Amino acid sequence: MAKNYTRKFQYEILKMHVIFALITVIIMALFMTFMDKYYNGAFVDTVADIIGWNFAHFLLQNKSMVICFVLLVVLLMNSLLVEMYAIRKISNVFSQMKILFQKDDQRIHLDEYLVELENDLNDLKFKSIENEQKAIKEAQHKVDMIAYLAHDIKTPLASVIGYLCLLDENNDLTEEKRKEYTHTTLEKAYRLENLINEFFDIAKINQSSSPLHKEEINLSMLLQQMKEEFFPILIQKNQEILIKVDESMMFYADPNKIARVFNNILKNAFYYGDEHSAIHVEAYEDESHTHILFMNHGHTIPKDKIDLVFEQFYRLDESRSSSTGGSGLGLSISKTIVEQHGGSIKLTSENHMTTFEVTIPRSINEHISENV
Repeated sequence: MAKNYTRKFQYEILKMHVIFALITVIIMALFMTFMDKYYNGAFVDTVADIIGWNFAHFLLQNKSMVICFVLLVVLLMNSLLVEMYAIRKISNVFSQMKILFQKDDQRIHLDEYLVELENDLNDLKFKSIENEQKAIKEAQHKVDMIAYLAHDIKTPLASVIGYLCLLDENNDLTEEKRKEYTHTTLEKAYRLENLINEFFDIAKINQSSSPLHKEEINLSMLLQQMKEEFFPILIQKNQEILIKVDESMMFYADPNKIARVFNNILKNAFYYGDEHSAIHVEAYEDESHTHILFMNHGHTIPKDKIDLVFEQFYRLDESRSSSTGGSGLGLSISKTIVEQHGGSIKLTSENHMTTFEVTIPRSINEHISENV
């Protein structure tokens, strides 16, 4: 329902009309008293002395007309004063409006009865500044995306070209060396494919062009399936995934996209978790949401870096180098997907324990999003 910003202002103008009307009544009462006591005597004599007897005689003969004239003048003055008051207040609003377009922290200040308009204008101003800063940041991200992706592609591409050249130019290579170079080339080609896929993934999600296909999911079964998929990776560092989730726990989400979120978080836990450690996965429900927690033991993330973990390309920080295998887009993609489900994702890290908490609405009717 649209707000009626002028209602209180209308009440204020009406109040001023009432005040001036009361003043008018008082003035007319005093004037009538004056007319009854002094009009035929001292008043007419004074007018005769100043202006002349003819005009004084006219006033004496047209007493009723004089009263009506005075009443009309008072009413006109009433309207004029109220209009001047209203114009002054409206002018104040327009003078404050220029602050709306200033890129600073100065707030708009209006009269008390326009407090709703004042609050909304201030919200609009600061939201506009925030959106502008966000747009600048996103534009910079796009530039960074091209620069960083080009940098990341260059290394494996150079390796692919180099090994292919070796295979093409050296006919005397042993079968063992040929297989080694072919295998290395294939690995670098897969690396290129992963980088390009992640580039298109983040572009696709930013365009919000892919619809969600929500359904009820058994959380325990989904996590167990992912645990099996991660087994060949985990043995590289002698890690394991320990799942503590009620087998009957259900939640409502797009299975493919939410699996993508869990996959990215588990990859992060694998890359930055200690060797011979366990990745713990737990879940619980409250009245409106399902909470899924992923915990791994490893290096503590500094508090001033926690929010940056979800930034695109954050892995370019020295603590997240390309040797970990990712392009720095995974957690950014995960955050976007979770938020488009109407949920949230947060990170805590202390005492060498890092925890990702994914929160998803439980109700089918809550936060249903048409696009992702």
